[in-house]
Amino acid sequence: MGNFMKKLTRTHKSLFVRMLSILLTCIAVISVSPSRAFGQAVEKRITIDLKNTPVRQIIYELRKQSGMNFMFEDAQIDKMAPKTLQLKNVSIEKALDELLKNSGFTYKITGNSVAIVRKTENKQAAGHAVSGVVTDMKDEPLVGVTIVIKGTYQGTTTNADGKYSLAGIPADATLVFTFIGMDSQEVAINGRPVIDVQMKETATEIEGVVVTGMFTRRAESFTGSSTTFKQEELKAVGNQNLLKSLSVLDPSFQIAENLEMGSNPNSLPNIQLRGETSFNVQGDYEGNANQPLFILDGFETTLEKVFDLDMNRVESITLLKDAAAKAIYGSKAGNGVVVIQTIRPKSGEVRITYNGDVNIQAPDLEDYNLMNAREKFDWEIAHHKYDNWQAMNGAQGADNLYKSVYDAIASGVDTYWLSKPLRVGVGQKHSLSLEGGDERIRYILSASFNDVKGVMKGSDRSTFNINNTLSYTYKNMIFRNQMDYSRNVANESPYGLFSEYIGLEPYFAPYDSDGKLKKLLGQECANDRYPVYNPLYNASLNTKNRSAYTAFTENFEMDWHINGQFRLTAQFSYSRTEEGSDVFYPSGHTMFIDYDANGIGDRKGRYTKTDGYSNKISAQAGLNYNQSFGRHFIFFNGTWNLQTVESGSTTTVAEGFGNDSMDDISMATSYFHDSRPGGTDSKTREIGIIGAFNYSFDDRYLFDASFRASGSSVYGSDNHWGNFWSLGAGWNVHKEHFIPENWKISMLKLRYSLGYTGTQNFNPYQARAKYQYGNQYYDGRLGTTILGIPNTKLKWQKIYDNNFGIDIAWNNVISARAEYYIQNTDNMLTDITLPASTGFTTYKENMGKIENKGYEISLSITPWRNNKDRTWVTLTASAYHNKNTIKKIYDIFKKSNDDADDKLNADKPNSGNLTAEEIAAWKTQTTRPATKYYEDCSMTAIWGVRSLGIDPMSGKEMFLDKDGNLTYTWSSDDQVVIGDSNPKLRGTVGLSAGWKGFTLSMTASYKLGGDLYNSTLIERVENVTGFGNLDKRVAQTWTKPGDHAPYKLIEMRQTPNDSGETTRPTSRFVQKNNELYFSSVNLGYDFYRMKFVKKIGLERLKLTFYADEIARFSTVKIERGTSYPFARTFSLSLNATF
Repeated sequence: MGNFMKKLTRTHKSLFVRMLSILLTCIAVISVSPSRAFGQAVEKRITIDLKNTPVRQIIYELRKQSGMNFMFEDAQIDKMAPKTLQLKNVSIEKALDELLKNSGFTYKITGNSVAIVRKTENKQAAGHAVSGVVTDMKDEPLVGVTIVIKGTYQGTTTNADGKYSLAGIPADATLVFTFIGMDSQEVAINGRPVIDVQMKETATEIEGVVVTGMFTRRAESFTGSSTTFKQEELKAVGNQNLLKSLSVLDPSFQIAENLEMGSNPNSLPNIQLRGETSFNVQGDYEGNANQPLFILDGFETTLEKVFDLDMNRVESITLLKDAAAKAIYGSKAGNGVVVIQTIRPKSGEVRITYNGDVNIQAPDLEDYNLMNAREKFDWEIAHHKYDNWQAMNGAQGADNLYKSVYDAIASGVDTYWLSKPLRVGVGQKHSLSLEGGDERIRYILSASFNDVKGVMKGSDRSTFNINNTLSYTYKNMIFRNQMDYSRNVANESPYGLFSEYIGLEPYFAPYDSDGKLKKLLGQECANDRYPVYNPLYNASLNTKNRSAYTAFTENFEMDWHINGQFRLTAQFSYSRTEEGSDVFYPSGHTMFIDYDANGIGDRKGRYTKTDGYSNKISAQAGLNYNQSFGRHFIFFNGTWNLQTVESGSTTTVAEGFGNDSMDDISMATSYFHDSRPGGTDSKTREIGIIGAFNYSFDDRYLFDASFRASGSSVYGSDNHWGNFWSLGAGWNVHKEHFIPENWKISMLKLRYSLGYTGTQNFNPYQARAKYQYGNQYYDGRLGTTILGIPNTKLKWQKIYDNNFGIDIAWNNVISARAEYYIQNTDNMLTDITLPASTGFTTYKENMGKIENKGYEISLSITPWRNNKDRTWVTLTASAYHNKNTIKKIYDIFKKSNDDADDKLNADKPNSGNLTAEEIAAWKTQTTRPATKYYEDCSMTAIWGVRSLGIDPMSGKEMFLDKDGNLTYTWSSDDQVVIGDSNPKLRGTVGLSAGWKGFTLSMTASYKLGGDLYNSTLIERVENVTGFGNLDKRVAQTWTKPGDHAPYKLIEMRQTPNDSGETTRPTSRFVQKNNELYFSSVNLGYDFYRMKFVKKIGLERLKLTFYADEIARFSTVKIERGTSYPFARTFSLSLNATF
């Protein structure tokens, strides 16, 4: 990995060694835990010498020495008199015989489990007999299920085949079936001789309750808006990452399509939940201002951590959307909350689970429609490129350039440049976990490695993770500790931006006649002023573009069930992240080609190095109270939390590297011209006091209330504290007596909530005066410069939510949900533009209001299900609509709008003084619609001048001014809203089916009613110079009077940097953007029916094939992935549990 990796590895060596030592300690502890998987061939002998000792303590000692699981009734065992037991090297059977002698209890050993039950009395021997088989939901036999007669302690356990039998029992008795991790069941015998039972896994924090990240709530009495997805659901729609799966499952969780970065594995997504709540002004946010809050196992985490999180570790994800659900997070919850719960250890035999994926990423170039060499040459001839003697140094120069191109095409040169930097990326992902324990100690050890290979050569992202969770139960207290270590390395492609290849002439050959890479591809003109260099040559050099981070997290949790009503929880978390990046361009790079001619050859080569860190300490403690009084139920939670975050970074840019092999920053001759090292520093502190209350009457009428008082260092000294609250009400209509039971309505809930939350993704020093040290001294002291004006009265940005929802479920066949919401942002934080005379450009103030209004609908229908054969068919559909409106802004936004117009009206640059990159930047700012803010308009509105099309006689564009008059002159004063990029409706439709082990899942996503400004038509068809390759649609441009063409007259420019007449934002390029794409298809097979699975010691074996983004249909033809192409992903996944 070079010097960068060596240094960073040394930095984290001690951290890794500590992590490894802790893991080895845990493994040592685990080695004494029960494990049938590791064999029972060697019988463990018991030696014990205990006097007058409680029976429970003796049992714990037997468990420790034998490594077996013990099941018993706590209350009855604790009533037994203390025992004296002195045994040496005896079997477990002998030890149990001595322990239970004359106690009225007996035992039964099944596999690795011991069940202690009351003896059956002989007088019942002539009674009824019953037998049967106990299985799980997959029809697999369950070993060690405890079966007792209700009201007694008489019973038995199932054997290795899941079978049981009881004799001499009353024919009208009721049997109680219990098993760790399963719901207990009561079954009346009613004289039946055979009773088979299928047990269901206990409803965890995924089913039956809502996981809020601070505490769990009964779903049936919860009035907030939340959706929960289990790991199986996430994997059913893709296995790439959690965020992509969430965006498919819930359309309100939006990942903005990045038409520039495409499928770049190192580009973090831009995420919104229920629309935009803030103006995203660059530089004022520590991330995306509209990004939701992420909570991982109760603690705040980063988008990057979630992006790299192993999906196999996740148990569930819950989206908290309205005030009743998210207000407990106060000032950070306004954009919604994503709560991620990882898998917690379960008791039982040791289980080893392996997941392995092979991932294939294939470039998707179907949206590109470029000319080949012959077509481009013919276009140049038709547009008189070689008649331009002034640009060609006369007729001879023009003839020479014409001949060189002609000869190249005649020799067969037709380079498809788009394929040159691309590959089919083949990546891999592996995950291994070890899980087990008993009723006291439980553990999970897991390790994963994910190596993603992007479609651009040399681009990749690899993440290594080790995680350990250890849980210890002492009486009614649970102590849980989790340690997590992650290492990530990301490499950008040395081939540069994909856009470099899009514009290269197809008649340029990348290699010379000897098969060597050319440094100079050729000339666009014959005067040697516009050379075209080979980007493949730069890729062959010793370039670097690499970033990495190392993260360590320690979470500790205590959960004390004081009694049936009170529960105390306490949590502490410490995390540290260290990151860095290295970007190096050697002296031979073509970006330094002119340095020698300009007399600065000693400055060739450039190295940019950044190092940073982040420390976060969080602590919280909470007390829960719940109590039932007849038909009344009360729940209360009071929580206190504290968080401090400290981060910093340094950046150094150096230049002057003697040769391409000098690739360490220490080898530079100087800092970059007129620069010095820079850095950032931030520290934030926050304290919160939270209260949550729930009341339900007869589980029919529901009420929720929550309050949070937050103190933060981010805001002004006059407003350190902010208050946030919510109220919610609900009605479980299905529990009313007027709903007949034969209607089979299992859920019909109406709910409404309102309340305030906030957003806080802002610069931590925005309310304070900031200073920067300069390089000048006065009176022997180093001077400083103030960077910003403080605002001690800066208030908390708040969001007011109203949400109405309805939940419906019928007969386990149909389930549906509908939500309608109104969300208003008030006290919106905004930059105020200042006069230049003040010495400052802006300061921060509370100004502006935004409204988001919309609805969500989801529907699931399962017309067929047969659990015995694992057969089902489920159809799903969802729809989401959001309308964003600016309700109030102040006059200061006029300056922002005027600045946007000034950029559009910018004069044509002097092409002789600017580089091609600077010319391209000017074209982008003058041809793409500006972002403008006006009341009663959408934040996603597209602004431009209304167009009447191309005049058939002149080839010029006709416009409508603001007054509706025809004009041929484009003016920024005539701009109006010409479209809106926000779709009117988006959602998904899906099919999930299974049959005897086979599974099939297909999901398609759609967007309807939105608009798109087709930048490809502007930049690749109309605002072209004629130099470089072109989109084939240039053939549809106006050429002569009488043509009815969609595009204006295109003329060959004098030089590649000649801007010519530029088309500005116009409604002619706004197109209705309706899309349908198959976001995920997967086909799997579970080998549970195959006998060889059990024979080779496997509990489960499943194979799944995934295909993502396999087809896309759109009403807009636009180049997608201009800097990094999009990709179609295929993968094969293997899951095995031992």
